[in-house]
Amino acid sequence: MCQFASFIFNPRTLEVKIYDLGSHAKTFDHFGLVDGAEADCWREGHYRPDGTISCCCLDIDTHLASECEAILRKKWPTFINFFNSSRELENYRGSLDLRSLTSAEGLILPKRVGGWLDLSGLTSAGGLTLPKEVGGSLYLQNLTSADGLTLPKEIGGGLGLSGLTSAGGLTLPKEVGGSLDLRSLTSAEGLTLPKRVGGWLDLSGLTSADGLTLPKEIGGGLYLSGLSSRDRAMLMAHRAESE
Repeated sequence: MCQFASFIFNPRTLEVKIYDLGSHAKTFDHFGLVDGAEADCWREGHYRPDGTISCCCLDIDTHLASECEAILRKKWPTFINFFNSSRELENYRGSLDLRSLTSAEGLILPKRVGGWLDLSGLTSAGGLTLPKEVGGSLYLQNLTSADGLTLPKEIGGGLGLSGLTSAGGLTLPKEVGGSLDLRSLTSAEGLTLPKRVGGWLDLSGLTSADGLTLPKEIGGGLYLSGLSSRDRAMLMAHRAESE
């Protein structure tokens, strides 16, 4: 079973090849290699964001799995060292499951991620430089502050910012292709929403509609359960007039 992040390696030379971090099969295909029953064929390995390394070896291979893991650990002491080592990640087509990371210090992300990007373990944006474009959803739901956060200009899927308690320092894209989760905001002060949200919009934590301007287009539900019925009615009426 492929786990993030996957790589293939040669148990004799300890050469490592990286292509698709979520699929050994795609990496084998990309490099025209196969995993066989003969000694020292290319094998599967994982370097997980939590720092664990696992190498799959056969008894007939030159190096044992534990030896391979120790050698790779010496080459890449941390997951971030490993992740940053591949040029294949400059424009990554797949998704990146980095939810186990608790700090972005030293992390170099691709300029573009074709799938989703999960950084939900981060509680601070310190050291974080996000891609300019994320084709799928972006998960940042454990951030409690937008300080130092620069979001991608394009997000094709949803944007999870459910942990933010203030809009201070937050600059949202002009358009979010999926849903937008801002459920922990209690005030709209400093909040400029996208012109378009393709999915639902959760602002259920707001206790006042002061300063709130809704997007021109919301493709899904609008959650404003923290507002009074009067405020909700006024917002809906204003939104209808502007359409």
